[in-house]
Amino acid sequence: MPQDAGPRVYVYGVLSSSDQAAISVGGVEKAEVRTVEHAGLAALISSLQADALAAAREVRAHWRVLEEASKGATVLPIRFGTVMESDAAVRERLLDPNAERLTDLLGELAGRVQLNVAGDYDEDGLLREVVRASPAVAALCDRVRRVSETAGYYDRIRMGELVAAEVARRREQDAALALDRLEPLAARASVEEASTPNAAFKLAFLVDSDGVDEFSEAVGGLREALAGRVALRYVGPLPPYSFAEADLSAGTAAWA
Repeated sequence: MPQDAGPRVYVYGVLSSSDQAAISVGGVEKAEVRTVEHAGLAALISSLQADALAAAREVRAHWRVLEEASKGATVLPIRFGTVMESDAAVRERLLDPNAERLTDLLGELAGRVQLNVAGDYDEDGLLREVVRASPAVAALCDRVRRVSETAGYYDRIRMGELVAAEVARRREQDAALALDRLEPLAARASVEEASTPNAAFKLAFLVDSDGVDEFSEAVGGLREALAGRVALRYVGPLPPYSFAEADLSAGTAAWA
């Protein structure tokens, strides 16, 4: 019989044993959250009864636990849906083989927060700018207005290709400007994929807690530089999840 046989366990994240605090919110399946300790580390876990999880509801529970824990500690999140066979498996397959890497990562993230900066174009304004700046696009635009939909079919395709290329070029330029202004004030930066057609850029920065005010001032300067073209969204401070997850996802099979 396996060691610590019993209900499987759901894993939320890892923190330093010295940073533990009681978690008052319920976890997945509304279960009580507890810890398994090993090598100076503590994994946040709860017992799991069901064979399948109701994803929408349980994703929220997963993040509520991590948010609660992060109020007083640096937490490395584990991917949603990570289930292990027992408390012993958490110690032997997660904490023990990854102890050095996890400890180093906790040290790197300690005293730092995540600040997210995203930019959005006004779609109509962006298209007007593209037409004004590109004679080829302007000529095609004028041509398709003067012919039938059938006759202008290939011109419309070509115009769409040119507009997409110009938007991509502007995204690259605006993201480079944001990184040039903000990255020197951060320990690390992460460029995330634009998720909507009008997205200019989506960036995350790992910043020392005592450097947040200076970083915020730089965001204000960037907002002025992009005024009229890009609307900025600035969110934080947040737990540094983007940077922890990037490292954890590159780990061993224990993370699967």
